[in-house]
Amino acid sequence: MASFGDMVVRVFARVVKQAEIAGTMWEDSHFMMADVPLKVREAEKMLPLGMKLTDPPLATLFIADYHRTGFTVPYRESAALIHVKTLFGAGLHCCWMHVNDDTALIYGRELLGYPKKMAEIEFEETPHGVKAGVTRRGVTVLSMVGSRGAREPDPGPVAGVKTFNIGGMGQTFVFNPVWLLRYEEVVHESYVADVKVELNESDHDPLTKFLEPVVVSGRMAVIDILGARYLLPVGLAGVKWLSNTFSMRMR
Repeated sequence: MASFGDMVVRVFARVVKQAEIAGTMWEDSHFMMADVPLKVREAEKMLPLGMKLTDPPLATLFIADYHRTGFTVPYRESAALIHVKTLFGAGLHCCWMHVNDDTALIYGRELLGYPKKMAEIEFEETPHGVKAGVTRRGVTVLSMVGSRGAREPDPGPVAGVKTFNIGGMGQTFVFNPVWLLRYEEVVHESYVADVKVELNESDHDPLTKFLEPVVVSGRMAVIDILGARYLLPVGLAGVKWLSNTFSMRMR
């Protein structure tokens, strides 16, 4: 008999296949990204057993504009990704994510464990840079303004890194599965960027509690995301993790 993890992988593979029939899952996707320092004590509370912060402790903030997708209409997305170390290697843990499309929200939460919520997302791009922001329940919780710099001749990955998500299919709110996900991507353009970040306090999206709005490095990129290289169950998160992250995921 197939394991639960095998069944989930097969379900996700069907979704990926349906999207691939229509074309690339995410095509002509424009990202503005910034690495920022973490408030260590608060950030550590958000990680389940088996995940540790990297040294230096960082998070990647991004706001993205997906121009074409294989499964829904064009939409926008924002996220906070904590840099982590695990027994399965270094990667990113998505602790906060917003979208402005309900289909993207359903797939992301139900299948992949992304803690997606709905928000208004601005993304204004010019030849010189990007102005973007995320507003939810009357509060602009995240603003990013970036100026495009030099083009990177040999860019690193954007979405094609190990990502550790929690929940998704099989979540019980007592013990939640930890999933290891990695995408296939093509990076068409990547630029160094001078990015400024502003965070505003919100009870429902408490980014100021664990992030410092001091940009260590910034980047802009245009990519295609072809599909998933793998999706594997690699651990469990318990009640303490859920209690510490409830507002970020559920409010």
